[in-house]
Amino acid sequence: MRWALLLAICCLPPADALADEQQPAGPAELFRSRIAPLLQQSCLKCHSGDKPEGGLSLSTRAQLLKGGDSGPAVSATDVAASLLLQAVRWEGPQMPPTGRLPAREIEAIQQWIATGLEWPADLAELKSAPVRKAPEVNAETKQHWSFQPVRRPAVPAAPAWGHNEIDAFIAAGLQNRGLTPNPPADPRHLVRRAAYNITGLPPQPQQVETFAASPTQQNWSALVEQLLHSPHYGEHWARHWLDLVRYAETNSYERDGAKPFVWRYRDYVISAFNSDLPWDRFLTEQLAGDELPDRTPDSLIATGFYRLGRWDDEPADPELAFYDDMDDIITTTGQTMLGLS
Repeated sequence: MRWALLLAICCLPPADALADEQQPAGPAELFRSRIAPLLQQSCLKCHSGDKPEGGLSLSTRAQLLKGGDSGPAVSATDVAASLLLQAVRWEGPQMPPTGRLPAREIEAIQQWIATGLEWPADLAELKSAPVRKAPEVNAETKQHWSFQPVRRPAVPAAPAWGHNEIDAFIAAGLQNRGLTPNPPADPRHLVRRAAYNITGLPPQPQQVETFAASPTQQNWSALVEQLLHSPHYGEHWARHWLDLVRYAETNSYERDGAKPFVWRYRDYVISAFNSDLPWDRFLTEQLAGDELPDRTPDSLIATGFYRLGRWDDEPADPELAFYDDMDDIITTTGQTMLGLS
């Protein structure tokens, strides 16, 4: 699993990019990234043009405020009373009629109305999105990166400062961009970097002093092994997997009820990292741990993967909620295990 971890580290975006993605979107950005695409994909096919359904056009802010045959579509003073919000919640008219929007999209609409219906001037009039074609398996789609067999590339020429093959690939990338590496870090900085990267915690003072006194390659390897065998290694790196599989200890929705004993799945993931569980076994136990001929209590706990998502304990449409849950599981499995989205 540690080899898979190294690959995951290489694929992670820069920390500042992650931070940017996690910042709350402002009203204008909310409209651009969430509301406009939603209206184009789910609403404007019927609610735009010269003769919109129900007399309601959602192409412009003015038309939205004007409303249709049933009156104004939104209420700035009483968000919950907005006809648009009631319709997408299926509290009366059920819109879009082809299927209820995901809860996160409904929440975005509510936030948009509550923050003043921001509508950037450069998107003054929205057009319906073109009809999407059904996905096809063809020569072009087969070239998707996650469908390609794993190959061992030729190792570039090693730089003078390199210690291993990874350094050779990094050096080649720097050279292609006309860049040069920074000078080697001093021993104390190296220890701190290793500790924070592997365990997420600062190093012990004794670890710093010991390595600083004798910064040999042998002592460096020993330090890294010591950090990898720390229980904090699994605690730190399990968080990345738990984020991917949407781990939460409550169900969300109105009551946000607790998920009893879901912490056992969290501890299973931590233990898997700390015990260096093979990657294929780690995935298999989560998908079918109860069906394995050599199943164990841990492999049964691993199937908690299927109960990590949001769950509505009182859905307005139980059948639709069931298929929403199935779609969530399939999507999560494809994204985390197959490189699909």
